[in-house]
Amino acid sequence: MFQIDAPYPSPRTTVILPSPKWGDSCELTSTVSSMYTMSGKMYTYIKSRNARKRLRWDFEIARDKALELRAFLNIYFRLSVRIIDHDNEVWIGYFQNNPFEFSGSARAVNFPGKETMTITLEFEEAE
Repeated sequence: MFQIDAPYPSPRTTVILPSPKWGDSCELTSTVSSMYTMSGKMYTYIKSRNARKRLRWDFEIARDKALELRAFLNIYFRLSVRIIDHDNEVWIGYFQNNPFEFSGSARAVNFPGKETMTITLEFEEAE
């Protein structure tokens, strides 16, 4: 189970999604830049962002749930949200997708709406 509450800290709306497909990822948001001196020597600098993390989840959901999620994202995409993921970890931050892209992936006879949709959510943890 995957729960998204918005806006944080006083949630008014909650969306419950199934667990994401395999391959969810978590990465640091630090960047590395390299610069050369006049003599040609290279220096690298690491710009850390207080160990903030960027997360990415891929979902395959029924069409009716996709319509619910799209309405939720249209209202709350700029606001802080709280996510309780499938590993029971709590994340507070902001969505990074722009735009949110839903794609029809397959026909599904036993699903509501008779179609499954896929979406990737990218999320960055707040400081």
